[in-house]
Amino acid sequence: MKTYSRVLVLTLLLGTLSAAGAEESRLAIGGDQFTAGQIAAISAPVAHDAFAIGGDVTLGMPVAGDAHLAGYDVDVTADIAGDLYVGGFSVNITAGVGGDLSAVGNTITLRSSSPVSGNARLAGSAVILATPVTGAALVTAQSLTLDAAIAGDFSFYGENLTFGPNARVDGTLDIRAPKQTAVPASVAAADRVRFELLDSPDYVSEAGKTAGTFVGRLWPVFWTVAAWWLLLFVAGAGLIALLPGAVTAMQQTSQTRPFRSFGLGILALAAVLGLVPVAALTIIGLVLLPFVAIFVFLACSLAYLTGTFLIGLRIAGAFVTIDTNLRQLGVLALA
Repeated sequence: MKTYSRVLVLTLLLGTLSAAGAEESRLAIGGDQFTAGQIAAISAPVAHDAFAIGGDVTLGMPVAGDAHLAGYDVDVTADIAGDLYVGGFSVNITAGVGGDLSAVGNTITLRSSSPVSGNARLAGSAVILATPVTGAALVTAQSLTLDAAIAGDFSFYGENLTFGPNARVDGTLDIRAPKQTAVPASVAAADRVRFELLDSPDYVSEAGKTAGTFVGRLWPVFWTVAAWWLLLFVAGAGLIALLPGAVTAMQQTSQTRPFRSFGLGILALAAVLGLVPVAALTIIGLVLLPFVAIFVFLACSLAYLTGTFLIGLRIAGAFVTIDTNLRQLGVLALA
């Protein structure tokens, strides 16, 4: 419920931002501070929780509760007593966090002598972690520079990991990267370091496999559709050759009374489909049910064939004269 509440609040702030445009909007209620705008700045102490969203977001005054920040450039320069949730293209944190820290962005920089008292979870392209973390830290990044002490466990998922002079991990150090990373003894003892090699995917080969699988599945479908089209075409050609009078009569009826023909077709379809449940109600009908199903399939197929052919004749007749069987076969094939 707490997560849903945060999502709802941020959604409301987005609506406020779109309505306010470049003008900053503020709302204070129950000790909470809400700020939205192109430039959103929290410039007064917050007694409870802080919410801010915009282009440039700045938290410059202490927050007694949690802080929820989202923007293009986000700067946190004042301490937060509770948890901090922040997202942006550029995230810069130079203050302490009394609870947990969750941050996502393209570049994330943490430089503060005040620690993160809880756990830190960071995800970005380039991350600099130069703030002490009292709890555990989890970082996913293309490149990470660690230059602070981690009191708990530390896990890294990414490509490049470098250590600054102040780097230290008191718990277990887990590294998952595509190449071996040297860990100085000053950072963590060898028995507390675990490394797992991540294989870089061969995107060209994977794309080739995907394309091959798609084509392999496409051909059976293609030949099934082609065989069905050929079967319908042969059946239609037989009707045109053997029953020319009936075809002409149906064509005239569909042209002179299209809605009547459509209504009768709907009734006929309902009656044919209704044979299945009716047949299933009796013992004899259960025995005949497979034959009823075959009859329904053939009837629906012939109805589909007739309907598409007549519609094709009506459309083609608006442009050319359909006065020969050969032209009717051409319309049948296209329809």
